[in-house]
Amino acid sequence: MPIVISGWRSRIAEEFRTFLPNGEEALWGRPTEPDFPMADRYLFCNGLMRPKSMEDQTQEERDESWLVNFISIATQCDWIIAGNMKARICIIGSESAYRDSFDGTYAVSKQALHSYVGSKKLRAWGQQLVAISPGIIEDAGMTTRRHDTGNLARRRDAHPMGRFVTSREVASLAHHLLYHQPYLNGTVIRMHGGLK
Repeated sequence: MPIVISGWRSRIAEEFRTFLPNGEEALWGRPTEPDFPMADRYLFCNGLMRPKSMEDQTQEERDESWLVNFISIATQCDWIIAGNMKARICIIGSESAYRDSFDGTYAVSKQALHSYVGSKKLRAWGQQLVAISPGIIEDAGMTTRRHDTGNLARRRDAHPMGRFVTSREVASLAHHLLYHQPYLNGTVIRMHGGLK
């Protein structure tokens, strides 16, 4: 059966596809669409972060952020878990859930997503639901589109690793979880490089 990837054009999804076994078909899925495909493995790596504080966002912008960053993903996961007793799901969350973000709507929606992963009851022993919580991703669009390059450089220099995580590192961990680690379940793996 193929793997379904949400957030198809993200850098993480691009890197993830390079890890797929030969012959493994990857399908594009958008959690807000009604014809979301059924598969045995799923990677959700979609997200929406605005360069605005929560107070400066319109109600429509806040609602869209909740839909993209939490509601659509949790709703599809509920559907997947109810319909496929072998489903393995990995969701890319964010360290913003623990550290806050300039876009507070994004941070709070990721907090809700992490809580969902930790509390969702699965229906069968073969099912898996995990999340990865990366810090700033060096080569992801959310970082490369930012204009506060001085702030990013200061944060990178102060980081214990002296750098940010890469999309390839996040994709590699997601692949490992979905293809090699079925025992890891109901948890969020923090990928912050030791930043306290």
